[in-house]
Amino acid sequence: MMIRLQTLGFYLATSAVAALLSSTVVRADEAEKREFFENKIRPLLVQYCFECHSGEEIEAGLSLESKPGWEFGGDNGAAIIPGKPDESLLVDAVRYTENLAPAMPPDSKLSDEEIALFEKWVQDGAFDPRTEQAGHAPTKLPFDVKSRADQQWCWQPIKHPAPPQVNHAKWPTNSVDSFILARIEQAGLHPADDATPEIWLRRVYFDLIGLPPSPQQIAAFLADPSAAGKAKVVDELLGSDHFGEKWARHWMDLTRYADSYGHEFDYPIRYAHEYRDYLIRAFNADVPYDQFLTEHVAGDLIESPRRHPTEKYNESVIATGSWFLHEATHAPTDVLQNEADIASNQIDVFAKSFLGLTVACARCHDHKFDAISTADYHSIFAYLQSSGRRELDLDPNETSKTAASQVASIREGIPDQLKSLATGETELHSDALRSALEQAWTNRPKVNEDDRQAKWNDFTSQSTLLADFTDGKLPEGWQKDGQAFVGIDNTAGLLLSPTGIVLQPHSMDSSANGGKATGSIRSPYFELTANQIHLRIRGDQNLFIRFVMDNYQLAPANALLFRGTFINGGGTKTDGNWKWVTLGGDMRKYVGHRGYLEIVDNNGGSIAVDQIWMSPRGPAEPPEVNPIAADDFETAWQETLQKAQQGQVTPMLRWALQQTLADEAKTPITEQLFADLIKQLADAASGFGNPRFAITMTEVSPETMPVYIRGSHKNPGETVSPRNLQALGGREGSRLELANELTTLENPLTSRVIVNRLWHHLFGRGIVASLDDFGPQGIAPTHPDLIDHLATTFVQQDDWSIKAMLRRLVLSRTYGQASVASPTNDPTLIADKDPSNLLLHRMSVRRLPAESIRDGILASAGTLNRQAYGPGVSTHRTAFMSGRGARGSGPLDGAGRRSVYLTVYRNFLNPMLSTFDRPTPFGPKGKRSQSNVPAQSLVMMNDPFIVDQAKRWAQNMARDQRDAPTKISEMVLAAHGTTPSPEQQQLLSDFLQNQTKQHGGNESLAWQDLAQSLWTMKAYLYLR
Repeated sequence: MMIRLQTLGFYLATSAVAALLSSTVVRADEAEKREFFENKIRPLLVQYCFECHSGEEIEAGLSLESKPGWEFGGDNGAAIIPGKPDESLLVDAVRYTENLAPAMPPDSKLSDEEIALFEKWVQDGAFDPRTEQAGHAPTKLPFDVKSRADQQWCWQPIKHPAPPQVNHAKWPTNSVDSFILARIEQAGLHPADDATPEIWLRRVYFDLIGLPPSPQQIAAFLADPSAAGKAKVVDELLGSDHFGEKWARHWMDLTRYADSYGHEFDYPIRYAHEYRDYLIRAFNADVPYDQFLTEHVAGDLIESPRRHPTEKYNESVIATGSWFLHEATHAPTDVLQNEADIASNQIDVFAKSFLGLTVACARCHDHKFDAISTADYHSIFAYLQSSGRRELDLDPNETSKTAASQVASIREGIPDQLKSLATGETELHSDALRSALEQAWTNRPKVNEDDRQAKWNDFTSQSTLLADFTDGKLPEGWQKDGQAFVGIDNTAGLLLSPTGIVLQPHSMDSSANGGKATGSIRSPYFELTANQIHLRIRGDQNLFIRFVMDNYQLAPANALLFRGTFINGGGTKTDGNWKWVTLGGDMRKYVGHRGYLEIVDNNGGSIAVDQIWMSPRGPAEPPEVNPIAADDFETAWQETLQKAQQGQVTPMLRWALQQTLADEAKTPITEQLFADLIKQLADAASGFGNPRFAITMTEVSPETMPVYIRGSHKNPGETVSPRNLQALGGREGSRLELANELTTLENPLTSRVIVNRLWHHLFGRGIVASLDDFGPQGIAPTHPDLIDHLATTFVQQDDWSIKAMLRRLVLSRTYGQASVASPTNDPTLIADKDPSNLLLHRMSVRRLPAESIRDGILASAGTLNRQAYGPGVSTHRTAFMSGRGARGSGPLDGAGRRSVYLTVYRNFLNPMLSTFDRPTPFGPKGKRSQSNVPAQSLVMMNDPFIVDQAKRWAQNMARDQRDAPTKISEMVLAAHGTTPSPEQQQLLSDFLQNQTKQHGGNESLAWQDLAQSLWTMKAYLYLR
């Protein structure tokens, strides 16, 4: 392959590409290291080390409050040797290495994952921003948010600058060009010439849809490369379904999208792909960005949500699933700490994605540099404390909602049926039935109601009632999702379901609408004050009852740690009887924790619940509702018939119908009386659709939370409410009110941040290069007036339309420049005034994103499967991808699907995409690393996927009956977007002939070599 590259070296000739080849591996920048320290290391130091190694009195003379502290070290010298974990006393201590350092923390060893974090931190150089020596600073002054905000550009109101005057007035095509040209002229430079039509077309195709233009599309554009022709191409690309696939992937970098949780067993994040598909649809539909933001922050609270265009389900709520795409461990020994760690990640994603702020850096203390206090951080945390995670049935076309409405309407006929049963000459009045019932009544088990009441009183006096459903209603604060649960009130104490007659007291019941209905009921947050929760239910299997403490979702993955906090499988089966089931076991460990109860029927089960109690003791049977007090059967029976004539069901009537139902020689009562209703119900219930779930957020109950002093939940401070950042007004309210505040014209961040992201993805560098940090630790804007102009235009003229802004940018003269500087520029002046091309005196050369490299290979080879949406294609596993949580391998070519549709398993990432810098889904990543390493060349030469695609392309060429020069020209056009010159054409023809000889006359292998060679070259991998 190296011989091929030398033979085809003409593609490596440009100075820009040569400079790229001479670059070294791009190391993780300071922002990444800071993020790792703040999110992973500082919380561990606070939780495990500060008790003894901070403050005025420190153990062994070692302070871990600052970098100078551990550099100076304690009694045994420096605690950390950066880059050398095996020689660092801190690492030896947490490893419990005998004879080398005291075992720390002394009470219990850290988990393997926590030790690995310390090892990685030290190995990577032990970056620590705490450069001031602790203990010697003056008394801390009050945190002045306003003073800081006044000094920092990002908090200032957005200005409305007019486009500047320029000398070369004919050069700009729109206002963007005026701002760029003005700075170029100030530097004494000239803009580059326009890029050739072929180069511009390839650039705009990859930038807007992530795919190369086909030879046919290139030919069509070259027939009219005018400004109007360019506008036509741009409009076609913006209208393409592939647009959303490209731009959704940019946003997935920010939301750390993944289909699994990572850590030891890499458990799946079920239904994650629904969020990915939501993004694709949203970008294709050009959902206004203010609405897009609102849907992410509070899509579950929007009164009139956006609906799917054809299937009519709630689109807005799906966006909230992004909060729950975080990493997760199945075995946290400290659930509150786990909640705090996850919340830190969630806050980091939210704040960086929408505001370009490092709010998570204020987790343990007021921000060292920005106008963000630790109270601000915990106020955002309070929004998460008030919310919960749910798996919501989207109910496409509202088929289940419609079926439930029909079932409810039919069920309203029960009172009339009862009245007809109780009046006139019916079986209920027959002497035979009355005689049989009287005999059964006489022989019924006698219940000592006084004794039962006494035991019940004793139980309730020691217990707390969490929910009472006996009135057929949800208690205050409880919520219901889906169509499964129906309240059984006085009229429907006799419940007719699509499967027959159900006889039960008043309750919440999931069987009322038939087995296909799905749904859940959920309590508000409450504090666990006793070690048991008792639920009186009548149910079968395939149900799920759980106490979600501290928002921890993976309890079923570790029954050892969380035994008793959930019931599933056969634990809810009561054989048709009412029984108590208990959440207990390890619940005792979580007394004092907050959480909520959830009862879920998503698998065609059946459960009814009437009461839920929290107690330190076992339950007692409640007294009969409306107990049958009469000893005289005739009196009791006549009262029952009188109530039935009013459409009411008494306990005795339920008892009577149970007797006839249990009788093998049934009377016509149950066979005929309700037969028509049951059939109607069954017909209506058949309309329930198959459930389709998505992860979403839900508002559980409004909550405040304490500020965790130094980031430790074990040291709670003042209480804060959910509110906006103080520098943005600090207003309290719901998540929806927060979203509305973030999208006002007065907010200085939201519009600046998003237009800067769009600029970055088109020009390779943001106007603010630190896309996720607009604060003082970030990089100041190169064109401050331009970013404000774009932000203003985006909101006031484009009405938050991403497509409108992209159209403006890609049709600008700036975007259309060549990547080679104007020959009129003095190279010495360029080196002095704009060596890094910050002024954009030319277009920068950019490498294709990893996904575009792979997708472009499929497209040029003619093997691209353009199917959209749906569950992802499993990762193809190599022999080196093994370990716990490994899944079955997917096809080598990913079924030909675009890269956005390949599953992202955190422990089994696609090696090709990772090699080309697709970020690991750890935290928000607005700006990908750009490395240039030998592994990338090795992938292009040896990766089985690329070899296989080259073989398929060669096979397609072998079937093509055109002559070799024509086929060669079309292959170059498909791969590189340009027509080869005569010299290049001859070199390629010679290469093909030489390879044919080397393969003993096998032309197919020679074409395969040519195909693969075209992909390995910089002309394919880079946009000029």
